[in-house]
Amino acid sequence: MRSTALILISALIVPALLALKGKNYTKENVCQELKAFGIETFKEMVTVLYSQKFPNGTFQEVNCVADEMTKLAEKCCKDDASPDCYDKGATEISEKSCGKDSPFPKHPGIEQCCTLQGHEKKLCLASLRYSADELPSLLEPTNEEICTEYTKNEKDYAVRYVYEFARRHRNIPAGFVLNATQNHVRMAERCCRPAVKNACFLRERLQMRSSNIFLRFLSTACNSQVNLKSFKYGLSVYYGNLLGLSFEEASALSGRSQLGLEKCCLQPQPECIIEEITSFQKVLCAESKLDAMSEDFRKCCSKPALDTLPCVDDLKRQPRQSPDAANPVSSKLCEEPHGIDRYLFLIGVNHPSISLPVLTTVLDRIKNTATACCSSADITACLTEKESKLKKTTALLSKLDVTCSQYFSVDLPAFKTLMQKEVQREEGEKRTQAWVDLATSCCSRHPPAQLCQKLTEDVIKYNDDTV
Repeated sequence: MRSTALILISALIVPALLALKGKNYTKENVCQELKAFGIETFKEMVTVLYSQKFPNGTFQEVNCVADEMTKLAEKCCKDDASPDCYDKGATEISEKSCGKDSPFPKHPGIEQCCTLQGHEKKLCLASLRYSADELPSLLEPTNEEICTEYTKNEKDYAVRYVYEFARRHRNIPAGFVLNATQNHVRMAERCCRPAVKNACFLRERLQMRSSNIFLRFLSTACNSQVNLKSFKYGLSVYYGNLLGLSFEEASALSGRSQLGLEKCCLQPQPECIIEEITSFQKVLCAESKLDAMSEDFRKCCSKPALDTLPCVDDLKRQPRQSPDAANPVSSKLCEEPHGIDRYLFLIGVNHPSISLPVLTTVLDRIKNTATACCSSADITACLTEKESKLKKTTALLSKLDVTCSQYFSVDLPAFKTLMQKEVQREEGEKRTQAWVDLATSCCSRHPPAQLCQKLTEDVIKYNDDTV
């Protein structure tokens, strides 16, 4: 599917952009896409973008606003529609959003937008984006469950699947969500008539396996880019572990990767991320590096661009027994170029088993403490004063490393008992639960970014209390 459709429909969804792009231009192009793809696909595109924007909204609420936008396009694409049709219609929809009994998603912050007037109100409404924790992954239904739901209501099956899939993948380009939905619906069409055909489902799932693996990888990467405070530092450590790179090499690679994700993750069209990943693969798999890399890494680099990064991501990361990180009391931390960045890198590469959200949250705390000292009048005095806190926070990484190893080696009751034995202070039960929550949610390789950031901050808070 062409990316222009998603770009233009995104403009339709953000009414404030209409004035910037020009009414005639927008109407002419949106109507062209509406005619080319038909009402149903057009509405699916709108549903993707609104489900990503308002994942807290019910299906009925998201479907209602998608209906309104689709009706607006239908109405304003008629030959006899007035030139200001879109502008007026978008204004009416924004006013309806602010109504007491609005049928649209109830987004936090909408009340503030509704105190504004005219263009400012539309700009404010357009900028709203839900920022709560990630929703759980969409569980793959059984063949029988797919066919039951599909045959029950074939007409609405696609739009309901779009809604559920999009709200759980809200930081990836909408075009990927629509393509995944079309593949799933095609599978249902082929495999549910006249009865459930398990062989058909197996064949279809095998065909979609590669694209599904890529989507999971992309969703994790984009969630981390959008939500993690010190994502770039975490990426440097990641590439340092994975490829045995120096600080300078890992920083250059992570900077390129992070900028590409920042540029493309929230773009509706998939072409941006495809181009960035294709370009990044050439750098990652440069021939000059391959001879020094493992056989498994070289195998990953022999794959197509969109398969290479998920393949590399599955490789085991190795600890780097780096020399003791720069003495945090030394003023060189602030005087040397990228001194703090290097310090964080040398700390992080010793702990490859810690997931990125947990690692970046701890590194962010260390970075903030060190940066504050580098801005003080007496750097050495400040670093000396904060030395205990810096070392304690750094030691927390080793504790997290051990905790995750323990979590995977024993059952949950035994793990909780271990945590209780280590906590002998007041609020012991709360401390124990904080560690248990962190381990159960965040010791896996690709945990939810926002949730694990919060759970790590809880553990850091208890850690600080013992200083």
